[in-house]
Amino acid sequence: MKIGKIVIYGFAILCSIFFLYPLFFNLLSSFKDNEGIYNEILALPTKWRFENFVAAFESANIHISIINSIIYATFGTLLSLILGLLASYPLARFNFKLNTPIYLYYTLGLMIPVFSMLIPISQIVTAINGFNNYFVMIILYAVFELPLTIFLITGYMKDLPKELDESAIMDGCGPYRLLFQILAPLTMPAISTAGILAFFGIYNDLVWNVLFITDHDMYNISMGLLTFVGKMGTSDMGPMFASIFITIIPTIIVYLFFQEKIEKGLGSGSVKG
Repeated sequence: MKIGKIVIYGFAILCSIFFLYPLFFNLLSSFKDNEGIYNEILALPTKWRFENFVAAFESANIHISIINSIIYATFGTLLSLILGLLASYPLARFNFKLNTPIYLYYTLGLMIPVFSMLIPISQIVTAINGFNNYFVMIILYAVFELPLTIFLITGYMKDLPKELDESAIMDGCGPYRLLFQILAPLTMPAISTAGILAFFGIYNDLVWNVLFITDHDMYNISMGLLTFVGKMGTSDMGPMFASIFITIIPTIIVYLFFQEKIEKGLGSGSVKG
């Protein structure tokens, strides 16, 4: 038994090192010049170049890109969760003829590659003159996160006892109150998991921002970094690594803050649905 634990802990430590190495390398490189990055990969910087972070803010405007990404991700995630919850409620709690076909229609979105929809989506956005528009981008992000949201919430909500609905209705509870005050809190593990996955997916998006955003003041972090790297080339790698590290910080904070909910939601999803 002890040998088994040693093997498990050893494997966990190796995995931790494997996954933390890129972050550690990025952090060290963000304080170095090109010579230190190429010749002293894991060594501490001989001179700590805090000006790399200043350059990231002044030249790359990375703070604006982070704010834009947070705006897209926050409102896109909220809209996706609201729509997903409203769609999951009848799919999970009511029995009607089109229940299964509608559910399959939504979940088919998980299997359709994003790149196969670039042309039709581009035509729609062009027709409504939706370029450089926060509202259009938030709607677009929410819609593409909706299939996974419905899949997770519906699967979890189906396993809640139907007696809850009957008791609430007998007590005079309406459908919206039943959904938001009784079922939604009980489905919170699935909602949290769907929300976190949607937030990270939107926060790191590149495809839609490349297509529909041309205003530099509306770039998200992926576009901001792409533009900055193209501008800098390989002349000064330090500010680029500093920019990358700055953009990682919000995702780390979100994960640490919601770590318990992520683990609980994923664990619950493995036995429900």
